[in-house]
Amino acid sequence: MNIQQKLEYPVRILIVDDSWVLRRVLRGTLSQKDDVEIVGEATNGIEALGMVLNLEPDVILLDMEMPVMDGMTTLQHLMIHTPTPTILLSSLSKKGTARCFDALKYGAVDFVSKNTFFKGMDGAAHSKLVLGKVFAAAAMSVHSIDPMQQKNGSGALGKIREKVIFCEDCGNRQVVKIWPPTDTFLKCGKCGDEISLLTNKRYRRMNFVTVIGAGESGYANLLKIIPELNPEMGGAVCIMILDRPENVESFVQYLDAICDFEVILGQDGATLEGGCCYIFSGRDAVTLSPYSGNFCFQVQPFQESNEPLPIDGLMASVASFLKTRASGILLSGADSDGHSGMDAIMHEKGSCFVLSPAHCLHRKMPSGPLLRHDMYDDLDETRLAARIQKCHFANKGNVITA
Repeated sequence: MNIQQKLEYPVRILIVDDSWVLRRVLRGTLSQKDDVEIVGEATNGIEALGMVLNLEPDVILLDMEMPVMDGMTTLQHLMIHTPTPTILLSSLSKKGTARCFDALKYGAVDFVSKNTFFKGMDGAAHSKLVLGKVFAAAAMSVHSIDPMQQKNGSGALGKIREKVIFCEDCGNRQVVKIWPPTDTFLKCGKCGDEISLLTNKRYRRMNFVTVIGAGESGYANLLKIIPELNPEMGGAVCIMILDRPENVESFVQYLDAICDFEVILGQDGATLEGGCCYIFSGRDAVTLSPYSGNFCFQVQPFQESNEPLPIDGLMASVASFLKTRASGILLSGADSDGHSGMDAIMHEKGSCFVLSPAHCLHRKMPSGPLLRHDMYDDLDETRLAARIQKCHFANKGNVITA
């Protein structure tokens, strides 16, 4: 079981930035360690793409804002032709923005804010931060990503997809410009009859629940997993991300724009429904509660003194009600939260999987269950999405009631 990929030292780094000042600062930061080697510097994306082929760096530090070819375009070319762990440097893209999630979707593994190079952090702390990100990135396995194969979207926009609806009474054809719609019904322009816009949801049964736990570094994994899921698989997906509520809320908006699954920010009192993906911040303590034949979420602010931890609590609650019709999954994260939650799901004979640590920027979260249980450790995001769907489709003939 290969929990920790062995790094080959020195870690070879290519710096790509049009600012000679920042390149000098990076050289000073990285040259402090003997196990790091700067193999080249480029001032724009075109230069960088040529140098990657010749130098074969282990990690690329890539500026987002450059002339000739910007960082996002460069990143897309890299991930198609020469996939390499890439950390983006930016003064404009803040964590939790649509542009940040775009970069993660297209293959970036982490970010460093340029502002931290010049203010707000002492030299030793800054060097530790940057070097930690470099070594974590160097240990990752990345694969080719073709942006033409991905669904497009922006967290700032809703899903803009036209859908044709027919009136069952008169057969009139009408086009819904934004799908999923904001309204439950549409009035037929010909006969005036009300047409339900939620017909398909009645057939997405509440038959299975998958709980996914992730740290701040799990956003990139989720962007490769959730868009692959077919809402017709039935059941629901519940995700707990150990990050601030405002970042999680931005991610919900972004993910909903690129998924067929309905992605919802989890709320206290919301009913658990099939065909939906509910996302919660790790600042909340979330449990399930039976209500009128269904289940609803109980959400309270998480207190530091609380037991269990947020992911553990959600997984244990789902396991106690759903038993064998629950699965637990852990992605990239620097915390041990989720370990006892996976134990609770396995105790109830549910299914548990972890993302291969080789595909995680931070490995503590998935590595714990691998060490404690005999689990398959070679699942990348694509295989993990397939496992999730297999569990849900296998239980599609069942219906869960409280």
